[in-house]
Amino acid sequence: MKSYLKNILAISLFSILAFSGCDSGTSSEDLVIINGVVYTYDADKNAIPVENALVSATNIYKQTLTNQYGEFSFEFEPETDTAYVSLSITKTGYLRARSSVSVKKGLTFQVPEIELLKDEEDTSGDGTVSGDAAHIEVVTPNEDHIYVYSSGLQETAGFWFKITDSEGIPVDNDHAETVHFNILHGPDGGEYLYPQEAVTVDGYVYTTLNSGTISGPVQIEAYIETDSKIIRSTPSRVAIYGGLPDDNHFSVAIEKVNIAGQVHFGILDNVTAFVGDKYSNPVAPGTVVYFSTDYGIVQGAAVTDEMGRATVSYMSAAPLPPNPAASSFAKVTAWTYGDTLTNLTLSSDVSLLLSSVTDAIQVTPSSFEYDNSNRAQTFDFIVSDIYGNPVVSNTAISVKATAGELYGDTDIKMLDTRYPGPGSTDFSFAWAPGDSLEAPQVYISITVTTPAEGNGYRSTTVGGVKVADENP
Repeated sequence: MKSYLKNILAISLFSILAFSGCDSGTSSEDLVIINGVVYTYDADKNAIPVENALVSATNIYKQTLTNQYGEFSFEFEPETDTAYVSLSITKTGYLRARSSVSVKKGLTFQVPEIELLKDEEDTSGDGTVSGDAAHIEVVTPNEDHIYVYSSGLQETAGFWFKITDSEGIPVDNDHAETVHFNILHGPDGGEYLYPQEAVTVDGYVYTTLNSGTISGPVQIEAYIETDSKIIRSTPSRVAIYGGLPDDNHFSVAIEKVNIAGQVHFGILDNVTAFVGDKYSNPVAPGTVVYFSTDYGIVQGAAVTDEMGRATVSYMSAAPLPPNPAASSFAKVTAWTYGDTLTNLTLSSDVSLLLSSVTDAIQVTPSSFEYDNSNRAQTFDFIVSDIYGNPVVSNTAISVKATAGELYGDTDIKMLDTRYPGPGSTDFSFAWAPGDSLEAPQVYISITVTTPAEGNGYRSTTVGGVKVADENP
């Protein structure tokens, strides 16, 4: 069926326009063109076009016939920028079919393929005689997702429901029922249905979901209240996606801001872009975000998930920063299109520290003296790479003494940080001998142990000597 429809849709533009009977007195910027195809199945289940089927746009009073390829086309000028068109398709010997399309001025719309079912018992085109309503079936939605209000994208979804009797026959107009429409669950962003109730025509009713300003899933049901019971449909689901990416809601972050990229090539780090629309909703899943970097290698693109996140891998590799003493940072940039019509681009970047090998540990003072007075001695020490940058996360810094007591920064597990300063490169501790330390010498060791892809091991020792009391 799909290949057949593709073939007949490839008929020349000339034949379609000739069949549509356009009005040359109206500007093309105001016209809407609606095209479609009507088909049925023969005894061998082959799809064949239906010629001379009457296609009626019931709410705009337009009619046309399908051609030999089952095609139809017509033009009209809507009164507003957007409009809804309800279609009824009939032909003697077939059951009536219905479809719909939401349109905008100046655009061409393709109606989803329409199947006419043959009616062996009735040749009037109006269907068979039915009993009372017993079931509600969801015939569409035509869309599985729409976008938030004022996004500039598709903001409505049409729903057809078929009401049948206990034998599955669409209820005729003598058994017409009022069908109510209800949003069971939604993001509560102002979304609504119009109309909220409708009377069946040949067993069918139609409503339209209009999006609000918040994205999320929506569940819609149709129900009929009779004297004896309530007939409900299985909830129909449609997703409201966010709008176009917005500059104020576009950002990028990196999982680890400090990797030993000047020590090891091949270290992987995750980079994630966070993309929202102007209402703070995630953009539509599948929005493409592109990535680049000045140093190292980064994957070129990723698509957003349902929360607007797009993640790629950064890898430490050549080239490296040319003057690491001045800056050891790589910049990773993410960018995407904010408006595909004007090619408006949005970008954001993040800095990644490519730290180098661990430098020699600097301790002040480098030696000390103590006596029996139990006076504390304070020490300042620096742990960094050779360019003064912090070492990577999970680096262990341990301070131990052969005697006496230690206080302060003596057992440290480094956090992920990229800027030097207290707690990242600058540390301190105090040592006190206690009241009765007899040892003539004390040694304090500082050890730096890094992970496998870290900056590297370092250690140093500070010695202390016991001296006579100043005031014995």
